Amino acid sequence: MRARRHPAPPPSRTALRRPLLQASFVGAVLTAVVVIGLFPVRITSATATPALQASRLSLPGLASVGPISAGDALVARAIPLTLVAPAVNPDAVVRANDGTIAAIQSANVTLGDTVRAASEQQDKIPIFFEYRVQPGDTISGIASRFGIRTNYVIWNNADITDSNALKPGQTLQVPSAEGIVHSVRLGDTVTEIAQRYDAKATDIIQFRANGLSGDPNKLREGSQILVPGGRKVDIAPTIAPRPNSAAGPSGTRPASIWGWPVQGLLTSPFGPSHPLGIDVAVAPGTPVQSAAAGTVTFVGGNPCCSYGYHIIIDNGAGYETVYAHLSSFLVAKGDKVAAGQRVALSGSSGLSTGPHLHFELHRNGAIQNPLQYLP
Repeated sequence: MRARRHPAPPPSRTALRRPLLQASFVGAVLTAVVVIGLFPVRITSATATPALQASRLSLPGLASVGPISAGDALVARAIPLTLVAPAVNPDAVVRANDGTIAAIQSANVTLGDTVRAASEQQDKIPIFFEYRVQPGDTISGIASRFGIRTNYVIWNNADITDSNALKPGQTLQVPSAEGIVHSVRLGDTVTEIAQRYDAKATDIIQFRANGLSGDPNKLREGSQILVPGGRKVDIAPTIAPRPNSAAGPSGTRPASIWGWPVQGLLTSPFGPSHPLGIDVAVAPGTPVQSAAAGTVTFVGGNPCCSYGYHIIIDNGAGYETVYAHLSSFLVAKGDKVAAGQRVALSGSSGLSTGPHLHFELHRNGAIQNPLQYLP
């Protein structure tokens, strides 16, 4: 039998609507996407100003980029670092170590020397300065320039009493601090020196330029030190024996034991304008004799200024004689000398206007008029 063919039924309304709905849905989605793209949502919490612009800051391993609006930190990718050391012979390593140790030791020695030199330089505080007088200079002006009182210029320079005594070209001894430059005699102690100048022994010991390092036993005879705060103490002169008298008052020496240290013209007698001693003009190299027997307690001085080269002799019974502006010495510290013995040669060292001998006589620390003792 042949099958009977029936005609297909017509499509229903539901089937016709389904493709239309699907097309409408797809169109709506597309429309929504387009609308959202045209009107983006703004986030109000975003930072309005760029926190960092990479174009203004270049960091290793970080490329320059556009503005970063909300970033709090920059994170750069780690860059590996590789160290490649060439192969080394063990013997060479040993030699290198030896050289390194030697270099370190050498550097340590050099450094040590430098430190010691710096320390020594700090210790080299001068006892006094040498000042060359300029035209128009006055004692008060020089003292002010060095920050000390006028008396300390006068006390540290023999034969200087006022500004009129200054002459251009003269060299003055100006202490580095207010004090007295003292020639250390044989047998001197710090305590005795302090008492002589009404100063404190501790100040003498602690003044670094004196080189005592806090130890009074390091005081060197024949050296010169500064007595900080010291002053010339005025001691009333004692009554001196008259020339040619057999004996003087109790406790004084007979005048006959004294003799002139040199023979020459008396250019500056003892007095207000020359209150330390007397000056006798003599040719350079004239032998200088001891005015009386005694023990040489000081030989030295600074040729630049003040007394220049000078000798001090302890004549006993509280007497002391000073011979200044010498050119050379014929005795040494500690020598015993007889009256009239040659002890030096005259000259013009120190604060001197010409060849002469400056002679002083002290009794118990008080300056005496030598003319009252000499025959």
